[in-house]
Amino acid sequence: MSRLDSKPQIGKLANDLGLSGAGKPVAEIVDYVRRRVRKVVKTYKCETLAELLNAATHDAKTVFREVHCDADLDPIIAEFVPQGETIFANLRNELREHDYAITLKRQHAAKFDLPFVSIIDCRGPKVFASYFTKWHELAHLFTLTPQMRLVFRRTHAAAVPDPEESLMDVIAGEMAFWPDFLHAGRDQEISFELIDRIRKEFCSQASLQASMIGIVKGLPKPCILLTAQLTLKKSQKLGAAQLRFANPAAPTPQLRAVRVSVNRAAREENILMHAHWRVPERSVIYRAFEQRTDFEAIENLDWWATSDGSQLSSCRVLAKARYSLGSVTALLIPQL
Repeated sequence: MSRLDSKPQIGKLANDLGLSGAGKPVAEIVDYVRRRVRKVVKTYKCETLAELLNAATHDAKTVFREVHCDADLDPIIAEFVPQGETIFANLRNELREHDYAITLKRQHAAKFDLPFVSIIDCRGPKVFASYFTKWHELAHLFTLTPQMRLVFRRTHAAAVPDPEESLMDVIAGEMAFWPDFLHAGRDQEISFELIDRIRKEFCSQASLQASMIGIVKGLPKPCILLTAQLTLKKSQKLGAAQLRFANPAAPTPQLRAVRVSVNRAAREENILMHAHWRVPERSVIYRAFEQRTDFEAIENLDWWATSDGSQLSSCRVLAKARYSLGSVTALLIPQL
């Protein structure tokens, strides 16, 4: 969060929304949207994530149009251009290869028409991101200010992510898996099976990776989700890139936690985990990778340490490791 907090663009957005933005504009903006979504849940009496998405879409004054093939663009253009919305005439070029969605503001909406149209690109593998993409567009609309734009675009083309787009991803991740609907995990043991059941029940259209991250973040009990793969340290990657023509001895990739997600319940207990740290060889995560199968066991987070002596605080965890295609996904569940 601190990286985005320091961006002037984020501070300005917080100020435009009437927030103080003093030091932690990201947290303030996320909480601003959270309050609005909480009101949506109450007003529309939502009980599932699917119902919440529909209600939030109406509350944000937009309508979704999904594009599953090139031909799906034709009826959208035919619907809006005759109504004087000429911006839709160039939709084939506006929805570019690297774009996942585009939201357009109508200039000639009738009195009872919704003022925005959000076109979600579901062509090819983009379909697996469509659920998250919809929440990304809603995040934009929930944070509109008087300086509103006519076009929002979610894209993966930029080499350097735009701070506001990154913030919308943060908001989407918080809202897409609303914690109030995940209380099934409060009285049940956290497991891959539980997460998969929640995903199928509430958000079957979400991608597996995105839904796992979102569901773990929303669980009411502390949990850490991580993915481990063979990789180099950041410094080794930099050195290898700088000296690749000098034929140095190539460093050996190690099994590291390349992606880490610590949910709010764990952070409230001061339980931490860091990305890029080596996986302890005595961990079932390491064993699962070596033997290409699944394991679980009671471990301690203080097994995780770096060569300079940094170490995680002691905390007994139930580690559940699942191997798949050269990587291990693990749930670390504190035994408090």
